[in-house]
Parts: sequence; structure tokens; C-alpha cells
Amino acid sequence: MEVAEKQGTVDITIFVTCYNEQDLIISALETIRTTMALFSYTYEVLIYDDASKDNSVQVIQDYVGKNGLQGQFELVVNPVNQGIGINYFRAAERGRGEYFMIVHGDNAVKPVEIGKMINLLGRADIIVPYYGTRLFSLKYNYDHRNFMRRLLSLTFAMIVRILSGHELRYFNGLVIHRRETLLKHRINAYGLGFQAELLCRILNDPNVSYLEVKLHNDDRTSGPTSAFKWRNIISVCGSLWRIFLFNPNFIIQAVRRLTRAEGKEPAA
Repeated sequence: MEVAEKQGTVDITIFVTCYNEQDLIISALETIRTTMALFSYTYEVLIYDDASKDNSVQVIQDYVGKNGLQGQFELVVNPVNQGIGINYFRAAERGRGEYFMIVHGDNAVKPVEIGKMINLLGRADIIVPYYGTRLFSLKYNYDHRNFMRRLLSLTFAMIVRILSGHELRYFNGLVIHRRETLLKHRINAYGLGFQAELLCRILNDPNVSYLEVKLHNDDRTSGPTSAFKWRNIISVCGSLWRIFLFNPNFIIQAVRRLTRAEGKEPAA
């Protein structure tokens, strides 16, 4: 079912990813409804099914029809897999919200955590989540994904910080942007690195404000992640290369880091 022409604006457009998520997508949609019921913001949900091979499309259509959500919850079905980055910007173009947020169809974030993000709406141009990811010292760890995904997340964030000079603790997840701003910085990346690339480009403008909020993040309860697929890895490498290219101060920042490191006194 294609997105119909709609009039007027809403406070926030929520883009929901879906690729072979028949077991989890309804929980993700329920999470959104539960969260947004706690706020007075107007919202729309754009679900992009990226050529799923399971029964995701029928499951979503049945849910939307059964709950009378036509016009607020809309489904776009891609005949060919496009990738999350492509779908993200298509949804942003189609959306009507002042703000734009991504929620993944694997339902890895609970309503109370999404609520922490929505509660900050309007207080900054960008709201960025982070999970206090730890590999071994788990007492203060909010990231409940498996070890390999936590390792990948920490490594990726460290590389992005080095290449970009931006000191965010996390560069992915359910980031909230002003929709108008992100559309001025469209990224030509289909993989999971698109959000880091987008954040780095927008934050190169010193007038852009952002807030970070610590959330709990759960692991998938069904199906494999696409993070380790070769197509995604190639796309992420492209994003990292472009992050480096768009940072003209990389050499200066690297020298400063080395200088600071050399200036530290050794621990007793």
C-alpha cells in the first residue's frame, strides 16, 4: 500500500524500518503507539518494507486495518531492496513532521526509552541516544546486545570520532533531527553508516545544537542482524571515507590528540 497524498503538518514523523521482521514489527509499532500516547504531540508513522521475503507486509497491513490506523500509519513496499539509508531519506522527503525520527523494526528499544527521546523534543536541533556500552564491566552497561555487536559499536564510534573530530558517544540509533535540516544534507549511502555520516556533516555547522540521552538498548529476540552483511560493510566503509573527506581539520585534530596523549603523566 503506497503512501497517499496528505495535507497539513505534524510535530514528528517516525520512520520505521522493516526487512524480514514479521515476528517483531508489530511489537515495534505497539511500542510507538504506547510511547506517543504519553505525549500531546501529533505524529505519523511511515513504515518502509525493504522487499521482505517473509510475511511482514501482510502482517503490517492486517495490523493497520484492524486498528483503524489508515492515514496515520502508512506502509511503503519496495519491490527491490534499497537499503536503510535510501529509505531513510525517502521517508524524510515524504514526511510532514517538523522533526524526524527513526525506529527500527526489531523493537530493540522499549517505550520508556523512546519516551526519554520524545521528552526532549524541541530542546535541541538533534537528539542523539547512547547506551554507555561496556564490553566487560557490565555494572553501568545500558547496551544489552551480544558481545560482538557491542565490540563493533565501540570500534565504529571510536573510528568516527577520530575521523570527524566530533565527540559524540554514539553515532547511530533512534536519532531525532529537524526534518528540514537533514534534507539539506542528503547522504548517498544505503548501509548502517548513513546516520554517522549525516550527523558529522550537520554538526560541522557550529550553530547546530544537540543533546545526548542515555538509553537502554536490547538485543534482537528473533532473526539475524544485517550489520555483518558484506553489502552493509562496504557501504559503511564508504561512509567512513566520506566522513574523513568532509573533515578538513583532521590533521590538526590528530596532532592535538597526540600532543595531549604525550603530555599526560604516567600513572603511579
